[in-house]
Amino acid sequence: MTRNERVPRTNNSEGFSTIEVLAALFVVTIALTSLLALFGYAISTMTLMQDLLIAKQKSRETLESIYTARNTGLITFDMIQNVSTSPGIFLDGYQPLERPQGDGLIGTADDAGVESLILPGPDGYLNTGDDEVRVLTTFARRIQIDPILYADSTVNPDVRKVLVSIRYNTPMGGQETYVVESYISRFR
Repeated sequence: MTRNERVPRTNNSEGFSTIEVLAALFVVTIALTSLLALFGYAISTMTLMQDLLIAKQKSRETLESIYTARNTGLITFDMIQNVSTSPGIFLDGYQPLERPQGDGLIGTADDAGVESLILPGPDGYLNTGDDEVRVLTTFARRIQIDPILYADSTVNPDVRKVLVSIRYNTPMGGQETYVVESYISRFR
């Protein structure tokens, strides 16, 4: 055979048909869409967990504030009631999360200015120039103080139940509530 002669080639390899390519694209599209939905769900869950941690911390701060005020003598045991029960000092119903003023006690009439948190920025460190300030406008707090009853339905004058509820909005448009229940006595 000379150099200029051509030998016919037999090509037995087959390509993908249009239907096979479309089916593969469909499967890949479904997989990527599911992955994107999962990513969105993970981000909203992470935000929800951060809000839950804030709610837990703020409810514990509230209880600690009440215990500290009682232990230091800032308030008397009789004052540890809602304002609807005289001589109570704690506001009734849900209130914005405001900073304590004057008396330094959380949940009283002199609180002012919505609380905020300073969160680390992209560098992951606090007290650097990229820190983020998050104002807690989507949170509300309720301090409910109830008497404890004896078996004969008389009021125990030395113990009260303190229920702190923190309500916050979720990324999906709903609301969640975190509740802490504790008891406080007249005695330290």
